[in-house]
Amino acid sequence: MSEDNKQEPLEPTREGSSKRGVDKGMIINIVLFFGLIALYAMHFSTRTDEDTVAKGTIERKIDEAFNAIAYVDNEVLMEDYMFAIELRNDFEAEQRRLENDLDRRQRNFQMAVERFQREIQAGTIGMEEAQLKEQELMQQQQDLIQLNETYRDRLARKEFEMNSELLDKISDFLERYNEDKGYDFILGYAKGGGILYARDAHDITREVLRLLNEEYDANQ
Repeated sequence: MSEDNKQEPLEPTREGSSKRGVDKGMIINIVLFFGLIALYAMHFSTRTDEDTVAKGTIERKIDEAFNAIAYVDNEVLMEDYMFAIELRNDFEAEQRRLENDLDRRQRNFQMAVERFQREIQAGTIGMEEAQLKEQELMQQQQDLIQLNETYRDRLARKEFEMNSELLDKISDFLERYNEDKGYDFILGYAKGGGILYARDAHDITREVLRLLNEEYDANQ
């Protein structure tokens, strides 16, 4: 073949070059796109894990806080604690004694008034003596009113002292009891009081009552 008939090697056309350039650019963009998705997913996956851990920590701390609280039912202690029963019996005995004494004095006073009225009606008592007797009866009435108030104050003071002694007894016991238990709070529960609801899981009344009565028996 002659040199004139030789064909020069074909050079890539501008169109072919442009097509290969587009394909390569698309591939790079796709790789970057999926890379961003992966980073985005990793970021929020990490945040989710962190949130889960934080939530678990909060819930655990809440559980620990509530587990550090216990309560006793005041009504049950007052009804079944032997020392409380002893104090209540003593108080009721003193109350009956004072009431009986006051009733006896009032009956005597009433009989004296009725006797004085009969003497007045029968005319067996003079005017001057009647006036003295009337003043005497009025003084006895005032004395009875004052005695009634004195007895009421005495009973109120005795009840206060009894409650203070009982509270000191229980508080001292709970302080020793809690050395092993490690509660942050031991509350006193009463219907209609400040605590409107309490879970049974936090109720230590029966255990405390049993130990209190055992200690009471041991000290008798």
